[in-house]
Amino acid sequence: MKRRFITPAVLGLAAVLAAPCWASLSSSASQALSGSSSKAKPVIRLTEFVAPGAITLNGAGANSIAPFFTKVFYNYEQLHSKVTINYSPAGSSVGIKDIQENTVDFGDSEIPMSSSAQAAATGGAVLQVPVALGGVALSYNVPGAPNGLHLDGPTIAAIFDGAITKWNDPAIAKVSGVPNLPDLAIVPVHRADSSGPGWDLDQYLIKTSPKWVTKVGTSKASTSWPLPDIGEGEQLNTGVATFVKATAGAIGFVSYGYASKAGFTNAAVKNGSGSYVRPTSYTIGQAGAQATHLSATKFSIIDESGPSTYPLANFSWTLLYKKQASAAKSAALDNLFYYVVTTGQLQAKSLGYSALPSNVAQLAKATLSKLQS
Repeated sequence: MKRRFITPAVLGLAAVLAAPCWASLSSSASQALSGSSSKAKPVIRLTEFVAPGAITLNGAGANSIAPFFTKVFYNYEQLHSKVTINYSPAGSSVGIKDIQENTVDFGDSEIPMSSSAQAAATGGAVLQVPVALGGVALSYNVPGAPNGLHLDGPTIAAIFDGAITKWNDPAIAKVSGVPNLPDLAIVPVHRADSSGPGWDLDQYLIKTSPKWVTKVGTSKASTSWPLPDIGEGEQLNTGVATFVKATAGAIGFVSYGYASKAGFTNAAVKNGSGSYVRPTSYTIGQAGAQATHLSATKFSIIDESGPSTYPLANFSWTLLYKKQASAAKSAALDNLFYYVVTTGQLQAKSLGYSALPSNVAQLAKATLSKLQS
C-alpha cells in the first residue's frame, strides 16, 4: 500500500475542501511529453522510465501547491507502480529548511531560495524549478455581499492594519460601489506561519499603498506577516480557509486552489492598469504570461497590468539538489518533475491553477536537465 504523510495540513484540507476527484491520464495525454532542448541532456521520457526497484521520493514545502501535487502525484503513481511519492504540505519555510538539511528529496516554496539560503544548504548546489502557476485570493465571508467586491491597495491595507473595522465603512463603499454592506465587524485573517501568499499580499500593498509602507516600516516584502497582532493568525492555507468559512465578517488571503474548491467569495483586486480583476485560472494565466524573463531571482508577477490580469499571482518552485546520491534517485526525480511540468499541467485549470506558460515550462525542463548523479 502506498504510504503518505498525514499532517494537520492534510486533515485541515479535508475539512475545508471536498475530496479531489482522481482522474487517470488518457493514453494520448501520457504521450504528450515532448523533447527537451537540443542543448540540454536527453530527458528520460515517461514511456522509457522503469524504476530498477521500489523507490520512494519524500518532499515537503508549500501548502499552496498541495491540491495540485496531490492529484498530479497520484496520477503519476498510477503509471509507475514502483514509485511512491510522499509530500508534507507544511509550508514553504519547512520546504526550504528540509532541503537545506538534506532530509527530503525535494522541497517546494512559493518564494525561491535566496543566495544566503542556498549557501546554507548542506548538499551542495540547489536547482529551483518552476512547477505551478497559482494565485492568492482575498476571500471574505460577508452575508449579502456580492462576489467580486472591488478592493484596491489602500483599502485592503486599511483593513489589514486595523484602520477600517466595519464592512459598511464609507471607504469600502466608495471603492466597491456597494453602499449597503452590513454593519458587521471586519475580522482580517493572516498567516501565522511564514508563507508565500503573505509575501505576495505584502508586496502588493507595498507597491500600492504608501500608508502600508509607513505602518509596517519597510518597503521589502516578508514571508512573515508584518502585523501579526492585528486580526487573527492561522496556520497554513487550511487554517485561514477554515477560519474564513466559519466566521461572519472574516477576510483572509488564501491560495486560489483552496478558495476555488471551497466555493469562497473572492475580491476583485485592482491591478497595475487600474482594472479590478477576480482570480480565475484564466486571469492568473494572464499574470503568468507577463513573466517573459522569469528566473529564481526575478520571479515576482505581483500587480502586473492588463484588463484581465489578476494582480496576486505567483509561481511555485520545487527545490532539488543538483547532484543526487544515486543515478536511480536522479532519474526518478528528473522523470517525476518533467511529468509535473508537462503532462501534469493538464490538471491545473480544474484545481484552481493555470498551466505554465511555454517559456516557463522550457525553463523548468532546462533546469531539470542539470540534475546529476
